[in-house]
Amino acid sequence: MKILTKNKTYEYPLRVLPVYEWDKVLGFNQSDAIYKLNEVKYLREITSLMISPKFLDEFYVILDQNREFISYYKDYLVAIIYTAQFNTFHLDNDLKNPALVYLSEYENNVGDFVTFDHINENFDYEKVATSLSSITSNSNELLTNEQNK
Repeated sequence: MKILTKNKTYEYPLRVLPVYEWDKVLGFNQSDAIYKLNEVKYLREITSLMISPKFLDEFYVILDQNREFISYYKDYLVAIIYTAQFNTFHLDNDLKNPALVYLSEYENNVGDFVTFDHINENFDYEKVATSLSSITSNSNELLTNEQNK
């Protein structure tokens, strides 16, 4: 998994957990698991197992330094963790678009890591930030126009 920031690209290996380990933390019901991933207590426990015990602390430093796009970082982190765990990443086309948090490679059936075909030069902080800024400003304009009616 990679996390883009203005000054650095962070790289973290993402381990898929045995189902029992996942369920032991988040419970048997998958709908509950998705909601629990939005609670820091559970997110810390899962990221400690899937990424590293220090990951969430490092992630919060990244969030503090990149507040403008905080919701994108948070939303994509949870989505990537969930879809990687259940091997559904390939079904979510939004996760294949350039983003601030993304998976760049997968482990094939012989244990080699292979870069996804959709990874290209557009997975760059400046390009993603510019795209997100334009989306945000367009949304703000629509909101302002609706409020002025």
